[in-house]
Amino acid sequence: MQPTGQIEVSIPSPSQWGIHAEIAGRPMVWGVLIINSITFTGNRVTGTVNFRGSLIPINGYWNESTKQIRFDSPYATYSGNLTMFDDSETRIRHFILNGQVIMKPPSLLAGRNGTWIATTDTSLKGPTVSNNDLPPVGAFLTSDILHSRLGY
Repeated sequence: MQPTGQIEVSIPSPSQWGIHAEIAGRPMVWGVLIINSITFTGNRVTGTVNFRGSLIPINGYWNESTKQIRFDSPYATYSGNLTMFDDSETRIRHFILNGQVIMKPPSLLAGRNGTWIATTDTSLKGPTVSNNDLPPVGAFLTSDILHSRLGY
């Protein structure tokens, strides 16, 4: 049971996210991350990532208490943290995952690392969670991908 006044915020599942990765300081790819499920036992994450028209499976773990995610595709390992931004005027909750990516064989960029950001949003149900920080600019760009405004 949570203390009074504290709101539980969890990663939405199933969910679709706009995602962008930057490898070795260079913008690389835009795409869609789909989290199909997060199991209650073991917090296993399954889904796909689609950067260039091919669904690539992902498998990993979600830590609810630290709001951290880690997942692998055949080409990269992603780790990151969940933050959120509530827009009380539009009644939208923006979820933002961002962190580090390390490329692995058989990728041509194996051994290189970089950053990634993914966003999704849901209708805000209940009160807003106090958040004085604005999301990073990448959150708005990946949101455009998610809602197909950039044609990717």
